[in-house]
Amino acid sequence: MKIIDAHIHFHNHKVNKHSFLDEVDPNYEAFVGDYSALPRIYLPENYLQDTEGFQVAGVIWHEFISADPIQEAKWAQKLEIPGNLALAMVTLVDFLDPDLEKKLETYRAMPSVTAVREHLVWDPVNPKKRFAKRPDVLKDSVWQKRLSLLKQYDFKCGLEVFSHQLPDLTHVVQRNPEIQFTIALMGWPIDLSPVGFEKWKQDMKELSRCENTCVDISAIECIFGMQWTLEQISPWILETIEAFGANRTMFGSHLPISKLSCSFKKLYDAYFAITANFSSDEKESLFHRVAAEWFKI
Repeated sequence: MKIIDAHIHFHNHKVNKHSFLDEVDPNYEAFVGDYSALPRIYLPENYLQDTEGFQVAGVIWHEFISADPIQEAKWAQKLEIPGNLALAMVTLVDFLDPDLEKKLETYRAMPSVTAVREHLVWDPVNPKKRFAKRPDVLKDSVWQKRLSLLKQYDFKCGLEVFSHQLPDLTHVVQRNPEIQFTIALMGWPIDLSPVGFEKWKQDMKELSRCENTCVDISAIECIFGMQWTLEQISPWILETIEAFGANRTMFGSHLPISKLSCSFKKLYDAYFAITANFSSDEKESLFHRVAAEWFKI
């Protein structure tokens, strides 16, 4: 099956500064646990080694929390990509940044950039799991006005939130029908109890009614832990596809972070097993067509 991997990272800490790669970062560790085995350099040739035996036709590169997102994006744009591997890029923005428009113009000049994203996760209990400036950013009128600037650009928008933030995200999406939003990590559920599942399912269904959304299933290890099982993840993945449909859902690996948990083969074998009863057209959408069209590969 031909694959477009909807969520990966290439990075080189010798070229771009990633502070969490220079020394152990308790905040980053809170998301992935012990990451001492995470490579400090990960390039297309490393990715091709990790995905050997699979027909990967393209990848969606995501920024990797560097000190200088513009420099990192320019570096990624110049990467030597094998001729059989297509590339689209998702770069970092801060919608409250006074230089937002200047940075968006810089990104627009890079042919591979087709989307931007902002990290807005906020755990009300664990202060180490917070990327947003404060818990109410999605409700901030200034932030909302700045977000609307994206209407002038042909970029998809990723707003990375935890599941309890989904109602606020839904309101943002509803107010901006001209902008297309990527829903990261299945809405990133953090309460994995039966009660948490039902609340997440309800909120995801409400969000899925917004036609200007597409959902990304990736970073399984960040949601369910490094020792996740097929039985554990199956209901969440199937419910995500049920809510958004095969024509608005895509799969990604989250390499190289996902290697801390398992191989690309184990991960995609799990995806294939979960979707085994889907039609060939649905599988083609989930594993290739949606990501290709959404990110313009």
